[in-house]
Order: sequence, then C-alpha cells, then structure tokens
Amino acid sequence: MVYDKPIVIEKVDEQSEKYSEFARLHARVNKTSDNAYQKAGAERSQNTLTFEVRYAPNLEDIRLATSLYRLWYRGHRYKITDYDDYLEKHQTIKLIGVSY
Repeated sequence: MVYDKPIVIEKVDEQSEKYSEFARLHARVNKTSDNAYQKAGAERSQNTLTFEVRYAPNLEDIRLATSLYRLWYRGHRYKITDYDDYLEKHQTIKLIGVSY
C-alpha cells in the first residue's frame, strides 16, 4: 500500500476554539461518496473521503472525540466523522472525512 497523499490533522482547543496542528501524515485517499443538495435556495456539494493512515498511538485520541478534530487535504477542510482501527490490530486507521 502506498501512503502518498499529505494530510494535516488539527485539534480544536475547547477553551479558545482555535485549531492547532495535531499530526502531519501521509494517507491513502479514496472517495466514499459525493452529494449535492439544496439548502435555503443555495446548492451545496459535499464530498466524503476515506483517509487510510498507518497506526500511531497518538491517533487513538481521535477515536472517542472525532468532533474535536478536522483534517486538511489539498487545501480543503474535512470534518472527521468516523475512526476505524480494523479489528484493533493497530496497523492502519481509516478516518472518514466530510468536506465543509
């Protein structure tokens, strides 16, 4: 497997509500879905991607608090909505990111 797409994971400080860099990684990226919808008369598109990265112990923090993290990929922000450590083998982590 080739992890060749650079990503940055940021964590929000709950007191100041400012984001700071949490991890700089390389991922394998795959498109999960693409949605377009209308809200209040404006059309919006939403892109969902799967970011697969090598396991690192500090990534465990994301598991129970996905709402505190966001991901940057190719100049776009993605809200992390899911964390998957397959069978808890600690080999790879899949993060689902939804653009906003």
